[in-house]
Amino acid sequence: MDASSTPASSLGATRRMTATVPIYTVTLFLSAFLLFGIQPMFAKMVLPKLGGSPGVWSVAMVFFQTVLLAGYGYAHWLVSRFTVRRAALVHIALMVAVLLVGLPIGIAAGFERPPQEGETLWLIALFAASVGLPFFAVAANGPLLQAWFARSGHPRAADPYFLYAASNIGSFLALIAYPFLVEPVLTLSLQSHAWSWGFGLLLAAIAACAGLAIGGGENGVAATRELAAPAAVTGRQKLGWVALAFVPSGLLVAVTAHLSTDVASVPLLWVVPLALFLLTFVIVFQRRPVLRHGWMLTAQLVFVAALTLKMLFQPGIGWGGELALHLGLFFTTAMVAHGELARRRPDAANLTGFYLWMSLGGVLGGLFCGLLAPLLFNSVVEYPILIIAGVLCRPAFTGIRISRPVRAGLVGLAFIGLFAIIVTEQQRSDSVRSFFGVNRITESPDGRFRILVHGSTVHGAQRLRNDDDSLVTGRPEALSYYFTGGGIADGIDAVRRARGGTLQAVAAIGLGTGSLACQTRPGENWTFFEIDPQVARMATDPARFSFMSHCAPGARIVLGDARLTLSDAAPDSLDLIVVDAFSSDAIPIHLMTTEAIGLYLSKLKPNGAILFHISNRNMDLGPVVTATAHARGLSTWIRASNPTPELMLQRKFSPHVAVVARKAEDVGLSPGEGWIRQEGPGTARAWRDDYADVISAIWRKLAR
Repeated sequence: MDASSTPASSLGATRRMTATVPIYTVTLFLSAFLLFGIQPMFAKMVLPKLGGSPGVWSVAMVFFQTVLLAGYGYAHWLVSRFTVRRAALVHIALMVAVLLVGLPIGIAAGFERPPQEGETLWLIALFAASVGLPFFAVAANGPLLQAWFARSGHPRAADPYFLYAASNIGSFLALIAYPFLVEPVLTLSLQSHAWSWGFGLLLAAIAACAGLAIGGGENGVAATRELAAPAAVTGRQKLGWVALAFVPSGLLVAVTAHLSTDVASVPLLWVVPLALFLLTFVIVFQRRPVLRHGWMLTAQLVFVAALTLKMLFQPGIGWGGELALHLGLFFTTAMVAHGELARRRPDAANLTGFYLWMSLGGVLGGLFCGLLAPLLFNSVVEYPILIIAGVLCRPAFTGIRISRPVRAGLVGLAFIGLFAIIVTEQQRSDSVRSFFGVNRITESPDGRFRILVHGSTVHGAQRLRNDDDSLVTGRPEALSYYFTGGGIADGIDAVRRARGGTLQAVAAIGLGTGSLACQTRPGENWTFFEIDPQVARMATDPARFSFMSHCAPGARIVLGDARLTLSDAAPDSLDLIVVDAFSSDAIPIHLMTTEAIGLYLSKLKPNGAILFHISNRNMDLGPVVTATAHARGLSTWIRASNPTPELMLQRKFSPHVAVVARKAEDVGLSPGEGWIRQEGPGTARAWRDDYADVISAIWRKLAR
């Protein structure tokens, strides 16, 4: 029979089946792209509320994982209780409601200022009120669309898990595209509107997928739209799904914290572990994975053994080697755990339940590392704990097959070594952990200096012994970036000279060890603004650092984010604002925007000045300060870092500093002292609360 005699209904069904896989694939890709695009976008909206703290990212991750679980539960409810037609009507109605009342995305009213305590609960409420419903609606699409495809009558409907790989490709590309393509080009408001348009397109695509599923069932092509009764799933199976999802999810948070805390302070470093995490899902849910499961089992043991030896004997392999080692272990462990998940996936009738339990494991892993671990441990101890848990994900321990004796021996040795590391870390008294990260107090190998390190960045040092090994007594000497003759001290002195030798009122954003207090003069009124209460406790404890107690015992310390607490200062009351707030190796972006400078100007006297400490190993922030200050009609002077071996031996780090003021006579800076006045706005774009081009700042640093 030729095509001309083929019944129209059969031709329509054939065309429908041909279009089914591409349409479902594109829809799941778009859904995942939006799902992962909304997370960094909204997190950036929230960052100005809490100082760019690492805790914001942890809470955000836990929140989004929890809402993802809720979305999966909602999808499971729709699939198990309704036909495809009714489920589609319910879900499309939800999507329409979000489109009408939940978009565009922005900060909900009533969350203008965070509390002094309970930041975590406040952040969760903020996320829920602002972005909870849109994220929930999109989160449900992954399992829901796969379940609809399983009921579409398509020849491949019996095994719809290949669509999960397509979904994770969308997530992966969204993760990569945001910092490199979206953030440098679009403001947050434009990103929000673009996301709304994408949501509308997704709504249309979901309606098309529902039509294909309903039409396929009605025409009886290859299968009916409803599946046979699902096979029984045991509690042991569910527990296995939860455990195998728990480990990689928790390890993702732990390894990211460890890399940024103890290995390297590199912008966007968090993207790499998350990208590898998503890539493992893409690989293991392929019909023929490009990386075999057996290869990953062997590679995991190699990396576990290598890391155990590295942590026990501390050989020097450089930060590049450290990154390769930790990321290799994370990737192979995630491949092992997710590979076991893929091998244990149920039939299509239990698909949504499988994703629900898997998502529960992900939430629990995130909760453990993101919220509980900072309360339980004083350093990132959860990392070696989860490495051990990752080894337990191997089939030798999950009952599928028995390990060989040599492998079992290696695993046993790794357990012993990692357990010793955990015990040692927990006994440390020099590490203080908070919502804002891990601060560690150490002493130099020669015992001459006590040092405060946040992440991989030194935030202050105090001399304990003189060169002749005698104990230091009396007023401590300002060291690290704050030494007399350095850019920060000279910048303060220049502003001081322009006012006749005394600064009546100064606001210093960022406390650290309190070293800057030893650049104060009698009769000056200094106020320090610090976001981390633990840092304030360390700086005011004479047994740890004595800068504050000796040099400025009467100085006031205000806790909270400076963008908010500084707003309480009286207008036109300050001579100088020193912006010295580090988040590991970077000034929090929200303290460098045009809106931030506008706040500073409202608190400064007409002849006041702002000093920015912009030292950074990875970004060139001078052009950013210049362009942002120019947008406010201000002038900028920059003094570059000029380190010497002699200074470094004395723990004196030459800082990169920018001074901003209305007029040259307000600061009295001399080019002969290394200060260079910046002409015009320069080549960088001004940063605003809704726009910051971090990638360009990194490229400028690399180019230099």
